[in-house]
Amino acid sequence: MLKKTCYILSALGLGLSVSCATHPSPDIRAAAGLADAVQFRTESLPTDAPPIGKALDLPAAIERAVRQSPTLQAALAEVRVAQADARQSRLLPNPVLSVVFRYPKGGGSPVTETGLTADLAATLQMPRRNRAADNQLRAASAQAIAAALDVIADMEKTYHTANALRQEVALLGQDAGHVDRLLQIARHRFDAGEASRLDVATLEARQSETRIDLQECRLKLVREQVTLARLLGQPSGDTDLQLTTPLPVTAPILPESDWLAAALHNRPEIQVDRWQLAALEDGRALARLALLESTAAGLDTEREGDWSLGPSLTVPLPLFDWGQARRAKARALAIGARHRLTQTVRRTVQEVRQAHAAQAKLAAAAAQAREQLTPLQQQRVDLARAVYESGQSGITPLLLAELDLQKARLRSVQLELRAAVAAIELRRASGGDGINFKTKTRTQKQ
Repeated sequence: MLKKTCYILSALGLGLSVSCATHPSPDIRAAAGLADAVQFRTESLPTDAPPIGKALDLPAAIERAVRQSPTLQAALAEVRVAQADARQSRLLPNPVLSVVFRYPKGGGSPVTETGLTADLAATLQMPRRNRAADNQLRAASAQAIAAALDVIADMEKTYHTANALRQEVALLGQDAGHVDRLLQIARHRFDAGEASRLDVATLEARQSETRIDLQECRLKLVREQVTLARLLGQPSGDTDLQLTTPLPVTAPILPESDWLAAALHNRPEIQVDRWQLAALEDGRALARLALLESTAAGLDTEREGDWSLGPSLTVPLPLFDWGQARRAKARALAIGARHRLTQTVRRTVQEVRQAHAAQAKLAAAAAQAREQLTPLQQQRVDLARAVYESGQSGITPLLLAELDLQKARLRSVQLELRAAVAAIELRRASGGDGINFKTKTRTQKQ
């Protein structure tokens, strides 16, 4: 599953990370090994896409979510806007042709003046404008990568949550059955004078509580199933899907420092802020050349009997505006971008550290519940059953042991879900697959 997810991320990265507007993006389909490429859709996505089938594994769900995400398509549209701006920055400004006819007062042949001028300032600023537009394009591409990561993380969380809630509903249903049997026994014993009214009231309260928990869990499951259907591109479609991928529970392979290094290298939000800062720094350089704006050079001709030809230069006089306000604005924008970059880096470090600690502790707790608590409760059930079958005890201790076993299994499922969500958040905080990145980095150094 993780390998398939990385393939999709790599495909999006190859398809969106372009160096400049003149280089086309590589083939996403060949890079990802998909049947169809993840392409920009010029028409709107349908409200309900075709059904995907009853059985659904996580890689297929992620691929479908990526292809049917309007959020990702909107991000790709922003990339196309940035590409158009980058291409526009490479176009020379159109020359301006002026023609003037003047008639002498006393009559005679008209005087013809013609001029051909070009925006000299725009031509001189073109390299810097190209660089700024390219940086904006890179920022838009990184933003699209972030949108794809969000789509994948949302699908993973929803898929695992729905899968875990389905298990919880089954366990709570078994729990409700055990409580019903205990209550029935308690009522018979109360009628026979062998139990108190307190025992019956306690089990009745437990029965009501169990039924409420079961209804709440069913409601949560319905909500997650509807969310899953929306992420699959069919919000009105069937929600009773068979989710075949189990919950993963793995402890972090690398220490926190390696995850942080991977996050600072891979996190697309950091790349967005860096490219936007670079574009604003180019804007500062352009603002320093504000005095040159409206400067034009060309050729002027005049015919008054004979034709005359000569060069011309139009230069603005900086009497009132010499670019001071524009330079101050460009400087303030760049300063703000630096602060946003620092904020993004700090937030990334916080998210990685929180997710790393959560995954480590929750994975350990889930393993303890799965390998120690549940087997111990199962052993208690076996012992209680043996005592009951030998006639040394009633059925109540056996039913109580079975009830505690169901609670242990329910807690194990909940811990596994929380550990899986923490692992998803750790991968998202690190900008994708931090483990693979760090492994490649170490191999290259060796």
